[in-house]
Amino acid sequence: MPNLTHLGLPGDERSWAALGFTIRDDRIRIGGVDCALGEAAWGFDETHSAPDTLGVAYLDPEPAENDWPSTHPNGVTTVDHVVYWVPDLDDAVTNLTAVLGVPPRRRFFPRGPQGPEMAFYRVGEPFIEAVSSGLQPALVGVAFLCPDLDATVAAVRAAGGPIGDPKPAVQGGRIASVWFGHLTWGIAFMEPEKSGV
Repeated sequence: MPNLTHLGLPGDERSWAALGFTIRDDRIRIGGVDCALGEAAWGFDETHSAPDTLGVAYLDPEPAENDWPSTHPNGVTTVDHVVYWVPDLDDAVTNLTAVLGVPPRRRFFPRGPQGPEMAFYRVGEPFIEAVSSGLQPALVGVAFLCPDLDATVAAVRAAGGPIGDPKPAVQGGRIASVWFGHLTWGIAFMEPEKSGV
């Protein structure tokens, strides 16, 4: 299985610090993903064909520092998923499968037949959520996983970040979104569904 090892996040240190992340030299380490601030991009530990077919800037993997904290002040431990808009899902699945060397884990209409069709690829800790949008290929959002969403929302608000209240997530658990306009990306914090609830 290929791993998403690098993720380019739009924005600057101030914007991400306001969301409760620990930042060093325009970089954030989240679980197994090294994030560089500046522009939307991604990189994998292995590819099986030319990644430029995906229409997204590619970051060549670099050795990551190992002395990052395992949890950020906002409680985030991992990248849950990145959102990848594509003009045509059939073409995107063909290209992603060729680049990653694995087929999607699932392809369906998670919001019902009226919503967009999506394909999901596991790439290490996170998923790629490929969404049929009719628009040019682009990374447009990211969701972070945290064990206690209420504590994360409180930490983001304490850091000065604009975030909404937690609500039920389509995939189970709960989600809280950063207000659009803080950055030009969709950003959300997710708490998994608690077992036995």
